[in-house]
Amino acid sequence: MNSWKKIVLGLMLVPVMAGSKGVAQEQDLGTPTDGPWLFSARLGAQFSDNRDGVENNKESNVDVVFEPRVDYRFRDGNRTVLDLSVLPMVKWHSNPRDNSQGSGQNDTELFGTAAAELSHYFTERLLLNVGDAITYSDDPEISNGGGPVRSSNNHLWNNAHAKFDYDFTDQLTGGMDGNYSIKRYSDSVVADTQDEDIIAGNANLKYKMGSGYKLLGTVGASQFKNKAVGSASRGSTVLSAGAGVEKTFSPDLIGKVMAGYQHGEYENDAIDAIDTPNGSAELTMRAASATRFRVGASYGLYAPYVRPYSVQTMTAVNAGVDHDILGKRLTVSLNGQYSNGHYKEESGAPEGDDTLVMVGVRADYRLNRNWSLNGGYTLENWDSDVRESFTRNLVDCGVRAQL
Repeated sequence: MNSWKKIVLGLMLVPVMAGSKGVAQEQDLGTPTDGPWLFSARLGAQFSDNRDGVENNKESNVDVVFEPRVDYRFRDGNRTVLDLSVLPMVKWHSNPRDNSQGSGQNDTELFGTAAAELSHYFTERLLLNVGDAITYSDDPEISNGGGPVRSSNNHLWNNAHAKFDYDFTDQLTGGMDGNYSIKRYSDSVVADTQDEDIIAGNANLKYKMGSGYKLLGTVGASQFKNKAVGSASRGSTVLSAGAGVEKTFSPDLIGKVMAGYQHGEYENDAIDAIDTPNGSAELTMRAASATRFRVGASYGLYAPYVRPYSVQTMTAVNAGVDHDILGKRLTVSLNGQYSNGHYKEESGAPEGDDTLVMVGVRADYRLNRNWSLNGGYTLENWDSDVRESFTRNLVDCGVRAQL
């Protein structure tokens, strides 16, 4: 067993305050909720016709995953909620890369996540939510609008967050939130360009005007840090400010528009700063309807998808439709995304665009309170000036049991 696996297994024995995967398990179709313990297991497989994300000499592969899960949930009335979860994972690769191609994969690997989430009301008006998740994986799970940027290199990822919400009055609420993400790759060659730290913080206010309208205001800062390339520093700092309006058209239909301004600076003093307007728009139909949709668009400065760049100016549009069939037993979903990231010339890398078009269909079938099935198809098309362009087809299926 290599040192990375020993580190991960040791960390998974320690309770951690966690976020992204530490939420309570779903309670569809009468899922058992008595007692503090929940147990489940997932068996899934995914086929890719372009394992490496390349234009030519494509290699297909199948990944099979078995992931048991244990959750412990503590409740102190409605005041305190603590969820702890451990998710060890065994992944089998049908066609792994060899080491000369820059990957640490073997035929079978052990991955996993240890996670927890704490919510606590200090008073009726003051809520704290804090968490942290530790994951060892070969999927970076970097996403915008639900579309992951896929890359199979083993890494340790720690993702922490904290958030305060306070109701000043019945009409005026505010809050602060922060995130700190650390990613470390086990392959030293990959680590030289892919290791990263991302820090972000925001403060916001919301004023309820009546007639379903809310005024919104926000200020924030984020920092992306990465190793230097030669003598050139890498990384960026982005300052943001914005305002907007949210409208509740009906109990299940909500729209939101934000607009603002961003200032981005590079750690490399040889690159000029960026000043740009930014904004986002969302329209969402929530879960009460049998058919739900979501549409969103955004523009602004984001952490980069492509190395060795330090920041990207991204335009993104995403949309999705979910429809319940047979009551809520069978749900069929359609999803689509377009994103374009523009990169300035940096560390010898050229100026250019990195564009993704993604479409997918998915079905989730809940047999009963203990068993569910799912499957889907996704088409990814990357057209890029700053890295290799490629197209990839992904097919996945899975079964989940919950006690």
